[in-house]
Amino acid sequence: MTTLKLSDLIGQEIADLNYQYVAENEFGLQSFHSFIQLKNGIIIDIPKFDTNDYLLLNDENLDYFQNKFNSGEPVIQNAKKILLGQKITDFYFSYYENEIDLDRSAYIQLSNGYYLTENNYGPAGLIPLDLVILNEDDFLEQTKGVDVRSFLKTHNQHSR
Repeated sequence: MTTLKLSDLIGQEIADLNYQYVAENEFGLQSFHSFIQLKNGIIIDIPKFDTNDYLLLNDENLDYFQNKFNSGEPVIQNAKKILLGQKITDFYFSYYENEIDLDRSAYIQLSNGYYLTENNYGPAGLIPLDLVILNEDDFLEQTKGVDVRSFLKTHNQHSR
């Protein structure tokens, strides 16, 4: 059993992407989760926490991610044009009062300069849940006033 580390994902290429949408879950909320297949065959989600240890690779969660990916819906072709073949260059995590904000998914920075994130939960009809693709300007605008930190910069500081 190995642990997939966020640092291992830097430089990995996106091969495909599917999503799962639930109109109303057991808590009365709608939910959205995307599953990214990397060129090496590993399937990941968009992480929510900034730690070097990301995911324990055991049969149970490998099967879970594979099942979610296989039973998911494909993202629209316009999004695939932007995402497929791009490499992950960094992760950006939101913080609140110096603690990771677990209510927000990370932003995945891609080699083409775009950022990928998602809105996961919300009351039905009030908050659009979806994959979010941002260019640099949109990313800077959306994160204005938010404590957003680069995984690579944070990780490199702790490694010294």
